[in-house]
Amino acid sequence: MPFDLTWEPRGVVRRYYGDVTIEQRQRSFDLICADSRFDGLRWSITDYLDVEEYEITPEATEVIAALHIAPLLTNPSIVVAAVAVDKRIVAAIDHFISMKFMAQPYRVFATLAEARTWVSQTEYTPDQPPLRWRC
Repeated sequence: MPFDLTWEPRGVVRRYYGDVTIEQRQRSFDLICADSRFDGLRWSITDYLDVEEYEITPEATEVIAALHIAPLLTNPSIVVAAVAVDKRIVAAIDHFISMKFMAQPYRVFATLAEARTWVSQTEYTPDQPPLRWRC
């Protein structure tokens, strides 16, 4: 798989490298959401700096954005950062954000250090408690 997941005490860093397909992006998302540590996440960083080819379609971006709805209802306190300079990837992230399927803060940075600083200083407290707590 052209990605690595590095779990840290309050977050996860996903690093893509080489040629990345839509299916592989979906797989990395599924692994994060299915992990027992997901409920304790407070931040997620996706690093795209080592990507060579990145399969992108507007439809796939929309599907992946929609798939974020349920996990972010169960753990709504996550802030999301991306590390990307490739204009195609940044445009896909901007498209993702523009759909407003998530209320959580999501920002793009040019370096991993900038992303780490932002997630360490940013907390998100949703208006509603996580879905599992609702009656």
